[in-house]
Amino acid sequence: MPRASQPHTPDFEIAARRAYAADGDKAGVLTPDLEAFCQSGVSIVVAACRPAEAPVAGLGCGCRMRPDGRMRLLLPRPGNEELLAMLERGAGIAVTFTQPFTHRSIQVKGSQAVVTTMNGEDGREAARQSQGLRRELVVVGYPPAFAEAYCRVDPEIVVAVDISLDAAFVQTPGPGAGAELKP
Repeated sequence: MPRASQPHTPDFEIAARRAYAADGDKAGVLTPDLEAFCQSGVSIVVAACRPAEAPVAGLGCGCRMRPDGRMRLLLPRPGNEELLAMLERGAGIAVTFTQPFTHRSIQVKGSQAVVTTMNGEDGREAARQSQGLRRELVVVGYPPAFAEAYCRVDPEIVVAVDISLDAAFVQTPGPGAGAELKP
């Protein structure tokens, strides 16, 4: 399996977030770099949990940052029905974005998530980002046919979840993994 010549580290993300906050009044949870990373075609794992209920996990196929600072998560309804039902009952949400080649990984959490319908631009983004993940999987050694099947997206079955972001955490392996990304 190929290795990244300079894999990301938790320290990189922590320092970048602090530098972003030091550059004026930057109150958002994610830096512009992290927003771009989340929308670049990476692996997306979604989890929801409510008190006294077992957590539920699923897979996303893309996301878009909205002008109001919320994140629009895109995911196929089939296979995510239980997760979506839990979100509709008011569950909190955690979404982890990981680039397979470098293991760069962040997690965002939100206490408010609203399941909604997607629009045409959402469908195009889901397809674009899924193809980005397909390319990543081939680079790290997965057979192209497997990567294509794993990343196939039918826009007709994709739904959107608008998330108010509360916090972000670096999940890249190494010392400092799990640290909150804050100013």
